Amino acid sequence: MHDTVRTFIAIDALNTNALENLQKELTSSIQWDLNVIKPVEKDNFHFTILFLSEIHKDIIERITEKLLKVEFESFDILYNNIGAFPNKKFPRIIWVGIDDKGKQKMLNLSHTILSKIEEEGFEVDKNFVPHLTLFRLRKQVRIDFDNLSNFVGSRNFGADIVDRFHLKRSDLTPRGPIYSNILTVYAK
Repeated sequence: MHDTVRTFIAIDALNTNALENLQKELTSSIQWDLNVIKPVEKDNFHFTILFLSEIHKDIIERITEKLLKVEFESFDILYNNIGAFPNKKFPRIIWVGIDDKGKQKMLNLSHTILSKIEEEGFEVDKNFVPHLTLFRLRKQVRIDFDNLSNFVGSRNFGADIVDRFHLKRSDLTPRGPIYSNILTVYAK
């Protein structure tokens, strides 16, 4: 039995239908090759707050104790803005962002969560950008992001509520990752 677990802290999307509809709209209108551009499954829609990597089970217990002390109020977000990492010409990931008010609240929540994790000695990325991955590219292809930006415009793609976050386990399989919740912390 393994003593380490691949883990991360995330906020799951609850309005998966809106995000799945956006995926369908993009793939049909832009006519992407789905052998190259793979849509993320709706059960895996989430915002990654912090990837913790492989950590020992004893550390998971200590992290769980810290995360249970996080207090926050639920807040609304609007999905808008399409982006890409590492760049827009040859992306590996295509994502959807959120509105400025929701982004600030998510950043505040992430700072609260990360301050608890730092107490356990984890180094955290101070440049967290709230985004939700819609597509992963299987190989490097050029994307016409100007065409994509013109197509989606500046509209909202749906609303959601953030009322919980999770410490998640990630099991890698040949068919893709399988995520399960180790801990769920709800808004007060």
